[in-house]
Amino acid sequence: MTMSSLKLTRFTYRLRQDSNGDQCAWFEIRSRSQRAKIGLLAADTEELWITYAEMPHSIAHMVDDRTWEAHRKPILEMLSAHYLKPSH
Repeated sequence: MTMSSLKLTRFTYRLRQDSNGDQCAWFEIRSRSQRAKIGLLAADTEELWITYAEMPHSIAHMVDDRTWEAHRKPILEMLSAHYLKPSH
């Protein structure tokens, strides 16, 4: 299946806590024929933040570049809210 024939029906993401209480970025990706829920651990989310939301390798086979680019800004905003906590 080529990336152009893979029509995403859902692409969501949010920060959440894993079972150990650690932060992770949670991606839910669905197409007509595939479904994945992928959690990126804290080190992975930091890598996302540092690289200005470059697409993680773990989801590259499911998300095309155009879709990722369309969501890059909100992903960065989500990560900046997490990593750039206001100082007191």
